[in-house]
Amino acid sequence: MKIKKFISLLLIFTAFLSLSGCSDKKIKVSINSGIIEYSPTTSSVPGIPLNAIFKTNIKNENVKFHWVTEQGTFLKWQQDNGIINILGKNIKTNEQTLYWSVVPNEKIEKSFKIYLIIEDIDSSKVISEARIQIEQNKEGLFLVKK
Repeated sequence: MKIKKFISLLLIFTAFLSLSGCSDKKIKVSINSGIIEYSPTTSSVPGIPLNAIFKTNIKNENVKFHWVTEQGTFLKWQQDNGIINILGKNIKTNEQTLYWSVVPNEKIEKSFKIYLIIEDIDSSKVISEARIQIEQNKEGLFLVKK
């Protein structure tokens, strides 16, 4: 009877220690889009805004954002002066927000994914990942799916 109680307490204590130690080092990330539909011909913005949303308990976390798209390209839009910089399909940046847009003359598949990988800036170790799916309908409208 005493051995059962001891083993039970030991298991509970071990579980508590492992859970409390892991939760402090986790980063949960998601990609938030400011819009759910985008048309390159009628939109007032240069692309679909994408924002990395993450929470961490790690103080002074040094991270970089690794954005990858299967189709199209990423843009940086400086709204104050209207300058748009084309960044490419696979970029590592400290920008938490950027835009996705079509590339002229690129045949866009009906459905594709955009990936976000949060990496440690010093070691390039992957800390967390997220993705969204974009679908193009018959009218050429791009729809953001979670």
